[in-house]
Amino acid sequence: MADWLENYDPEWIMDELLEKTEHGKPAMEVLRQAIQEADRHQDVPWMFLFRIQFCRESTFYGDGLELLVTFPELLALSDKYPQQPGNFRFVFDTEAEHVMWVYKWILDNCEDFYQISMEDCRKFFEDYRNRCVSMGLSLRNYYAAMYGFYWQIDEEFAEECFHKYEKQPRDAHSDCKACERNMEIRFYLDRDNLEKAEQLSKDIENFRLTCGSNEKRSAWLRMKIAYMNYYMDHGEYEKAQSYARLVERYMNGETEYECWSDFLVCHAHTNIGKALKIYKEHWKEWLNLRCPMDICDTEKSICIFLKQLKKARKGDTVKISYDPAFPLYREDCQYKIMDLYEFYYARAKQTAQKFDRRNGTDYYIKKLEDSLHEDV
Repeated sequence: MADWLENYDPEWIMDELLEKTEHGKPAMEVLRQAIQEADRHQDVPWMFLFRIQFCRESTFYGDGLELLVTFPELLALSDKYPQQPGNFRFVFDTEAEHVMWVYKWILDNCEDFYQISMEDCRKFFEDYRNRCVSMGLSLRNYYAAMYGFYWQIDEEFAEECFHKYEKQPRDAHSDCKACERNMEIRFYLDRDNLEKAEQLSKDIENFRLTCGSNEKRSAWLRMKIAYMNYYMDHGEYEKAQSYARLVERYMNGETEYECWSDFLVCHAHTNIGKALKIYKEHWKEWLNLRCPMDICDTEKSICIFLKQLKKARKGDTVKISYDPAFPLYREDCQYKIMDLYEFYYARAKQTAQKFDRRNGTDYYIKKLEDSLHEDV
């Protein structure tokens, strides 16, 4: 057994061990063991904090489904110790308030994981709303999350939720102003109200509204990605490419902004050689994606790329140095483009159908077919 398990020291685990541990699976394994030790010692403050850190690690560096396993334990702790003081490392007065912040990640997962049944999604939203009311929190974030979840299920209801969000007051539980503004920009871009979106964009464009440090340009980059996707959706790929170049120039290794599957589609219509280079560099990580929404979007993007590649090539094959992990692996590295297309299309269709079955719509399969029809 590792020394740190024999000599329980939660401060050292948090401030030294985890600082030196790689994000993702390594950190999550440390946190699993830390949770067990905190439980064994009935160390309530650290029973909270290690679970909160596990949820954070799962959300930003791991598998979002892991969050669904640990969060109910965290919620039960919050109900048992509603007045537990918040840890000094964070801004929350009580751990119950911190747990409500983590709850927002659960609501995001409802959209991203078809494995969460519609019944469970509704239960999460209703429970979150009730807790907001009982704790005196604004319902602003509740309506924002409802809008995010329902926009692909019931557009009219989603729009109602968005306008209810606009009317709710901000409080300490609200996302930062820049993050909220980006959501508002995307809302109006989705409704082709470019004038309103550009009006809302000015404060972020001029860095009057920022998220995180100015150097990281977080809110600014998110806004540029939104415009890139808007112009791609409208088939204006040259305009989209100018935004893609900006994002690539300023993302500085931040994985959140490395939206390579979006760049893939953009360059597939403007610079097929660069698109092929992107695909060759990222195929393996795309094959290992765990989030179903990411899988659905990425494999749709790959299908669009392969259609464009087929158009651009005189022959019907392409040379790609896959390794044996790729299901269609060939030692000669020569592949028929349409064989690759059919492989990814089958996967994208399967995921789209699973989302539609969960949601009771045909939104995702229609989105897939429409995006590919444009390139026929």
